[in-house]
Amino acid sequence: MEHEPSENHPEASDSRTASEQSTADGPSPYVPAGKSVAELTIKAVGMGLALNVVMLTANMYLGMRSGMTISASIPAAVISMGLFYGLRRAGIGGSILENNIVQTMTSAGEALAAGVIFTIAGVTFLDESIDIVGTASVAILGGLLGVLFMIPMRRYLIVDKHEELPYPEGTACADVLEAGSRGDEGVKLISFGFLVSFIYMWLANGMAAFRTTLQTAFSAGETDGFAIGGDFTPALIGVGYIIGPRIAGYVFGGGLIAWMMLIPLLITGGFVPESTADAALMVQADKVWDEYIRYVGAGAMIVGGFYAILSMRGTIADALGTAATEIRGSESAAMSDRKRTQRDLPMKLVVVGAVLIALALVAVPQVQVGLLGGFIAVIAAFLFVAVSAYLVGVVGSSSNPVSGMAVATVLIAALAMRSAGVADPVVVLMTASVVAIAAAVAGDTSQDLKTGYLLGATPRKQQIAQVIGIAVSALFAGWILYFFHQAYGIGTDPIPAPQAGMMALISEGVLTGSAQWGMILIGAVFAFVLILMDVPVLPFAVGIYLPITLSTPIFLGGLLRAGIDRYVARRDDEDGTLAEHATSRGRIVAAGLITGEAIMGIVIGALYITGSGNAEGAPYPLGLAGETQTLLGVVALVALVGLFTASVLWNADSAETVDT
Repeated sequence: MEHEPSENHPEASDSRTASEQSTADGPSPYVPAGKSVAELTIKAVGMGLALNVVMLTANMYLGMRSGMTISASIPAAVISMGLFYGLRRAGIGGSILENNIVQTMTSAGEALAAGVIFTIAGVTFLDESIDIVGTASVAILGGLLGVLFMIPMRRYLIVDKHEELPYPEGTACADVLEAGSRGDEGVKLISFGFLVSFIYMWLANGMAAFRTTLQTAFSAGETDGFAIGGDFTPALIGVGYIIGPRIAGYVFGGGLIAWMMLIPLLITGGFVPESTADAALMVQADKVWDEYIRYVGAGAMIVGGFYAILSMRGTIADALGTAATEIRGSESAAMSDRKRTQRDLPMKLVVVGAVLIALALVAVPQVQVGLLGGFIAVIAAFLFVAVSAYLVGVVGSSSNPVSGMAVATVLIAALAMRSAGVADPVVVLMTASVVAIAAAVAGDTSQDLKTGYLLGATPRKQQIAQVIGIAVSALFAGWILYFFHQAYGIGTDPIPAPQAGMMALISEGVLTGSAQWGMILIGAVFAFVLILMDVPVLPFAVGIYLPITLSTPIFLGGLLRAGIDRYVARRDDEDGTLAEHATSRGRIVAAGLITGEAIMGIVIGALYITGSGNAEGAPYPLGLAGETQTLLGVVALVALVGLFTASVLWNADSAETVDT
């Protein structure tokens, strides 16, 4: 999103892109606040709803198959740009803010899918059937809570914390949309990144030509179980580049504590489940992480989340005060005087909507949470919406540990319900489902609002689009989940749904008294120590909770950013122009890497859904030996890093590199 110094985009002294350059009133958006541009139109809504259902289906399948979903914002932005380009040739066309509405509505389906498959799908592990109406009810109530609770936090997280929270996918999506609207060198850069990533992931996941995951476990002296490695995919490296070395370092630091300290201590101390006692060290490390370390990360996230809420207490109090003022009807004139780019849905709607949803959670029989569950769901949703929105601002939606927040909710809800005499784990699971869906949707909403903030969109219209997208996604979610369960069987080899199984296991474990409370306490104490040291807690907690295979590539992307910045700084002139251009190029190419992998994920998912190719490992495997795949994986990673670096530095000293 690079802009040349001009009256609208004044030159800044650092290396941030110009849409992030701060003026007296904040960043200068791509579309000025005083300019009216088509935004929430019929064609944008129709296109967004169609892509919404497609991404919902693809992500529900991929999430239950692999345990991870793909971020839909950037793929939706790219696809909508292509569709609008075709409409433009027919004389219709569309604005950049209409594109933004399309990606906002589309990503709602992806976010809701994550919450549904990580929690509601767990009822099948408790020998319950999929209730289509119940799934839709929980999904829409949880999703609306995520959107509503994000509204009073938008200004603090998106505007006031603009410098601190990069929101990598949101920023990358804005880069994509701006580059597409300009039709200049930026399009070439993002196209290059897209093609590299698309081909890379097809060779890796479509043909099994090489392995993206490179990992090893080893012993040192009397200590066993040290583990290190990474799933070196283009998207994770691109996210690391966008968030930068400092935040990436915190995430990686948490991963090192888990995989190079805690896991070796537990394995050496004999804390290895019997099922893997004789397995290879890497298998033992993975099992110990799954059985113990996740709880440490969850404990750290609980404390870190409450600390984040405490840090935001002034903002929350202001938001609640504003809501009270609006309800009394004395704020309407002031609301109308706000700039277009600062107009949210009214606080009155937030308060009334939250109350109605709370009542619905208790009154709708298919939701099955009861009075206590409804109370816990609303309070926990409010807290974890703030945590989720903050976390994705730090590490991005791809690494947002929604399942970790669901684990925390399961623990809290199960403990409270156990004391109240509730013995049904399904009630606990449905309570956690509301919170997980709200947290997932809030994370996506905050990324979309960041994109809109940089582009100059109207928050109110984005929030309306998000609500429409959530409503449509929820109506389809139950049917899609039911279909996959009937077609494959949730929990079977085709769709093992690992997070859902874990949630069901924890729900039963807490109610029966077998949960890992000691590990949770260790994580909580660790987080408290970090707070005393004035170290950011949540990035470390995310690093502990996530597999090391996710933390390492993010850190590699951060190192690439640091290395390129240092190299450019040595060649730069006094005004920092070269560094500014190199940073812009790098972020646009990184956005292309994220886009290519996400769209290839859709392609692979479509192949599996339609039954094309091989159902195991990859659709069209080459049949290479494992050692060959590993060696080629190293070569592919080196080539990826080399191509990325070359694309950023090639002709970067030209003032016309990214023209606007």
